[in-house]
Amino acid sequence: MIFVVFAVVFFILFYNGCMILGKFGGKQAAVMNIVSGLAIGGIGVWIGFEDNLGAVGPTQSFVAASTCLAFAITYFIIAGEIFAGTDFKSLGWYCLPVAILMLLFGLGFAHALGTTLALIGQFAVLWIWWAVLFFVFFLVWALGKTGLAKFAGYFTIATAFITILYPTIAFFNYGVIGW
Repeated sequence: MIFVVFAVVFFILFYNGCMILGKFGGKQAAVMNIVSGLAIGGIGVWIGFEDNLGAVGPTQSFVAASTCLAFAITYFIIAGEIFAGTDFKSLGWYCLPVAILMLLFGLGFAHALGTTLALIGQFAVLWIWWAVLFFVFFLVWALGKTGLAKFAGYFTIATAFITILYPTIAFFNYGVIGW
């Protein structure tokens, strides 16, 4: 099921990257973020409660669930910011602890912080990449570094393709995500 989440995240990351670049905006973007947040959050909770990834490692399901919920809440905040017509500052400040969480998960997959998570180098790269993405969002919206906004848009789209679409297609086609 985690790759179903990845497929949804690919679409919404690409969509939000285009929104950041000013290709479109408005309430339709808010609705897309709400739908994505509901789907990702629901699947993430299910993965956590059912311990669907327990065979990979004792805490793997909870890392997946935590990540799904962190992304889902991000999408809900984006929708709220759009509907409220605000400056995305609350999103920016939310992204700082998410960046830290993703970094710690990435270091866990690299076994730089313990050995409970499976040693999966690809997952370490994915989670650290997402940490960088969330940190960029923090810089742009919380700290007002608007000069990075265009970079944030393109980096979001690149993130969608490199960290989400590629592993999803590799898994769906070959049953593995290795590089």
